[in-house]
Amino acid sequence: MWIGSQAPPEIQPQATKDQADVNSTEKFFISRYLTAPKRNLLRFSFVFMVLGIVLSVGILSAGLNLFEGYERALKSVLLDSFAHVRIERSDGKFLEAEQIQRIRKSLGPLDEISSITPSIGLNLMAIDQANTRGCIFNAYETPAGQTPHYAKYVIKGKATLRDGQIIVGHYLADEFGVTLGDTLRVLYPQLNRVTPMGIYSGEHLFEVAGIYRSGFYEFDRAMIIGTIADARSILFTDDLYAYMDIKLRGSRMEDAYNLANQYSTLLGRDLSAYPVVGSGLMRTVAMQKWLIFIVFSFLVLIAGINVISAVSTMIFDKKNEIAVLKTLGAPARTIRRVIDYQVLLVCFAAIILGQAFGALLSWMVVKQSFYRLKGDVYFIDRLEHYISLPNLLAVFAVAAVLVLICVWVPSRRVDRLQIIDLLRNP
Repeated sequence: MWIGSQAPPEIQPQATKDQADVNSTEKFFISRYLTAPKRNLLRFSFVFMVLGIVLSVGILSAGLNLFEGYERALKSVLLDSFAHVRIERSDGKFLEAEQIQRIRKSLGPLDEISSITPSIGLNLMAIDQANTRGCIFNAYETPAGQTPHYAKYVIKGKATLRDGQIIVGHYLADEFGVTLGDTLRVLYPQLNRVTPMGIYSGEHLFEVAGIYRSGFYEFDRAMIIGTIADARSILFTDDLYAYMDIKLRGSRMEDAYNLANQYSTLLGRDLSAYPVVGSGLMRTVAMQKWLIFIVFSFLVLIAGINVISAVSTMIFDKKNEIAVLKTLGAPARTIRRVIDYQVLLVCFAAIILGQAFGALLSWMVVKQSFYRLKGDVYFIDRLEHYISLPNLLAVFAVAAVLVLICVWVPSRRVDRLQIIDLLRNP
């Protein structure tokens, strides 16, 4: 009866009988179900119920894994490629020696600061016969014996430069068709410099000594890194540095906004500090991730329709057994629990299987070579996936709650089933 031929333990008709007797009945049917589950698992409704849960949870998990990987990759690129805090004069002029010394003395001893790098930055144009591209020329004064902070992103050539040499982003190199040892022409016109031959052209030639690839599209298509001497030569200045770039340690990177305000107060009114990478972008990405999670959660709710159908079909097929159990005095709650436990065991196993499928699916998406992110749209040009415990728990919790609701709704029919109706309509 129900599952298997073995008779269940005696069911006490008295409602006040000890709860252990009822539990023994439930345990009997569940143990029989675990030892011989094929009769229910191979049912048409159960197969589609399991497939629906596995596919919906798998898509939800894969989407969350991919978006988590994208968020972490974008954060890593932004925090590694840029300075976290930049200090410059409030009036926009170049820093004076006294101000540089004050910055080093005030901020150098702070534990959260990894490095303080004097820098010069300017906007210019890279040109050749067919292309013109606006670029960012950055020059850093790296202390002797130390590796430049951008060195790990130099994929070809060298990171340490001599005067007259530059490192260019790989998209920029591809666009202009230059490689190591080639010459790139840049233009920095200065309308305030007039010669007897007309306006000074500001044209300079540099040897490409390295190719830069950070994964951040805007840098890889417009970045030129040169020496401090070359930057001063382009600007026709003998001034020291335009600003001081500060890189923070570890988890303090994400606190750049608050730290910048503290540094501004500490340094005085003639100097201002501001975060280079705003937190708004990362908040937007995080919000988009959870919006995707909410939207994909409706797939699990749709799969719950199969759960409702499977439970309703199970109750209809087992109405003879339900009639006998009720005749023997089994409370409706006990019968309902027997049905719920059997379905929930399958559903929870399907959820776990769906999460495993989602991990496999996200890995396959990352490894495929048919599609790559568009850097001009998504900021980075590579797909990543990351499986985190909080995301796994969130997916399991949402799927489990939806499944519980979808099992509970049809199982309430057992309370309304009357013995006489069940026996009249076998």
